Amino acid sequence: MQTDLFGNVPEIVIDVHETKGKRMNSVKHLMSMLDKAGVKYIVEKIPVGDILGMNGIAIERKTVNDLVGTLKGSTIGVPRLKRQVEGLLQYEKPYLLIEDILAIRRDPSKGCIYIPFSTKQTKGKGYYVTLEHVRFIHPSSLDGLINSIREMGVEILEGFNALHSAGLLYGIIMEESKKKESSDQRLPIIRTRKGIESSSDEQEFFIAGIPGVNVIRARMLLKKFGSPIEVINRLDEWTQISGIGPKTVIAAKRLLFNEYESDNDIGN
Repeated sequence: MQTDLFGNVPEIVIDVHETKGKRMNSVKHLMSMLDKAGVKYIVEKIPVGDILGMNGIAIERKTVNDLVGTLKGSTIGVPRLKRQVEGLLQYEKPYLLIEDILAIRRDPSKGCIYIPFSTKQTKGKGYYVTLEHVRFIHPSSLDGLINSIREMGVEILEGFNALHSAGLLYGIIMEESKKKESSDQRLPIIRTRKGIESSSDEQEFFIAGIPGVNVIRARMLLKKFGSPIEVINRLDEWTQISGIGPKTVIAAKRLLFNEYESDNDIGN
C-alpha cells in the first residue's frame, strides 16, 4: 500500500466508481465522515468490492434498485451479482450494504415494492410528502435473493437512506481503526483472488470453492476435521460449525454427489 507525501498509510480503499455523479450516496457521506475523523483513505479502481478496510474488510454497496435490476434485468444480472459475492468471500469480513432497504414499502397483494426517491416537508404544515416509484417484483423474491447472499457467508447491512447507510459503514470501519495499534493489524489488500502461498492456503481455497463456504468457514471446517478429505467425508457434521446450516450442507451434497455432465453433453 502506497504512502502519501507525509508517510501516512491509507486505512481504507474506495472504488472510484462510487465517487462519481452528483447524487450523494452512502460512500460519499462516508468520505466526509472519514475526513472529519482524520482517517486516511485513497480512491482508485479496485476489482473486488466498493470499499476495502483493515483486517480483511470488503464491502459491496447496492441500492434496492440495484438488486431489483439484478432480478428483473438482463440474463447476466444474477451471474454478475454472484461473481461479486464470490469476490467478497475471498476476504475474511465480507459485507453487502443494501441502501434504502429499510425505507421501502412492500405490497405482496400486488406483487410489488415501492421505493422512495424524494421526501419534502409541506410548506407551512407539519407533515412530509414522500414520492415513490413502484417496482413490480414480489417482496418474497427480493427477500429470497438477500437471504441467499446471507447464506453464502456475507453479512448484510440494511440502510434506511444514504446517510444512515454511511453511518453503518463508518461504524464497521472505525471499529477496526481502533485496533490499529495492535501488532497483528493488517492493511487493506487489493486482490482478484486469494493468494496461494502454502499447502494450507491451497486446502482453504479448495474447501472455500464449495457453495456457501467462504475462507473463514473453510478454515473452521479444516481446523475441526483436520484435512479436506475428512471435511468432505463428515459433511453431515458441518452444522456443528457456527454459521453453517442445513441449506449449505444440501448445496454441498448437490455439488459433490451429482453426476458430472459436460456442457457439450447437454442436448446430445
